[in-house]
Parts: sequence; C-alpha cells; structure tokens
Amino acid sequence: MSVEIIGRYLEVSGHRLYMDTAGKGGRPMLLIHTAGQHALQWRFAAAHFSERGYFTVAPDLPGHGKSLLKGFMPLTSVHEFAEVMWNLIQELNLEQPVVIGVSIGGDITLDLALNHGSKLRAVVACEAAARTPTFPARMIELGLEDSGVPSYGDQGYLGGLSACGIKANQERIQEIAWTRRMGDPKIYYSDLVAWRNHDITAGLHQISCPALIIWGSEDYFVPYAFVEETIRGMPKAKLAVLEGIGHYPHMETAEFNRLVEDFLNSLES
Repeated sequence: MSVEIIGRYLEVSGHRLYMDTAGKGGRPMLLIHTAGQHALQWRFAAAHFSERGYFTVAPDLPGHGKSLLKGFMPLTSVHEFAEVMWNLIQELNLEQPVVIGVSIGGDITLDLALNHGSKLRAVVACEAAARTPTFPARMIELGLEDSGVPSYGDQGYLGGLSACGIKANQERIQEIAWTRRMGDPKIYYSDLVAWRNHDITAGLHQISCPALIIWGSEDYFVPYAFVEETIRGMPKAKLAVLEGIGHYPHMETAEFNRLVEDFLNSLES
C-alpha cells in the first residue's frame, strides 16, 4: 500500500511552520524530530502508522527544515518548543493526539505530557529524559561561533554514523548520516542549549497520561542513568530497551514501530 505524504504550512505562535501529514480521518499523532533536523526523519514511521488508521503530523520545528522563525531568533528552551507544538495541536484541532518525539523531540514530548497531559491520548519519549545535561557548555558556546563549526556537514555526517547501533538497518544508517548534514549549525547548537538546560524532574510525578519511554542500548548521547531517573519519577510509565540500537530508533529499526503499536493497542484493553 502506497502512502501519500502531503506537505503544508501554517502560522503558529508567529512562526511559519512546515509539516508533513499522512492519513485521513484517523486518530491524530504528532511526530517530533531530533535536534537540528526536520520532518523527513519520520517518513518511515508516518507511513506505518497512517496505514494503521492514524493521521500523522510531522512538523519542522521553528527554524528547522522549511519552517521559518518569528523574528529569526532561534528558540533555546524545550518548554518554548513544547508550547509551539501545543499551539499547533490546537490550530489543527487534534483531539487527544498521541505525541511521539525522539532526542530533543522526546524532551519536548515529556514537557507536553507535564503541562498538557490531560489533553493527550499518550506520549512516547525516545532517547530523552527529564533532564539531559549531556553536552559540555563550552562545546555549545564554541559551536555558536562561526569559527567553531567550519566542518559542520562532516561533523553531522560522521556523528550520524557513530550514533547508530550495531543492529541498525544498514540502508537507514546512510540516510540518517546524510540528513544530518543538512540544516543550520546555529539552529543545531541552539537546540543543544535547550537540551542541556532542560529539567522537569520535579514535575514528573504530575504526568498522568500513559507514557512509554524507549531507549537504545547503544545511545551514547543519553546515558541510561538519566532514563532510569526519569522512569523512577513516572511510576506509571513503561520502559522499552532496544538492544543494539542507537539514537535514532524511529529510523534504525522497524521494531520501533511494533513497540509503539503494541503500547497504543494496550491502551484499548
């Protein structure tokens, strides 16, 4: 079955957001990409879930991909990103959506669960945690200077290769690495500011919507200690570990789709 993915634009919170959509009339599902990237990351998962009755919406975050920034000032707060996504949900009239995010998208997903969980069907946060201070501040500061990232394309490409696990689909690894070459280094490093400063540990116990945390055992960007801390703070959340998978489970393995599908189906019983 061939799935048609349709692109559209919408002004949200003063940003001109681009999004890929797939499926018609099904349950809404919002898909949030990784740092510095864009909606193209979701083309496999969007096809899978739209074939199973979901209406998927995969936006480019403000300043990413085809989305323009209000005032051309990069966002540097996970909560700011989350509120833009919440406003997008409202603008599109998505009722009780499932929200799935990876990396900074996973942090954004957890922020949405904390602040708007009663209006969400469920959340799936992947390669993310309640707090993610995993990049040295000095590295981020240097990256925000032009002289700090003269080979951003190569760094992105090689970083994409190294961040995938040994069990990742080999064809997908090349796509992950290639797409990591794209984008503005200023946006990527501004995302890392948001990533480093993110911390909602004090509010985890308030998250009431069903939640699944997915972690790839070979993801060196997110140490398991932060994932474990997050799970301890969310006693009702489920944890799934993908052995041999890295930072991009939604692209590295079809097992990601099966995990999410099983979790969502369990909510029906």
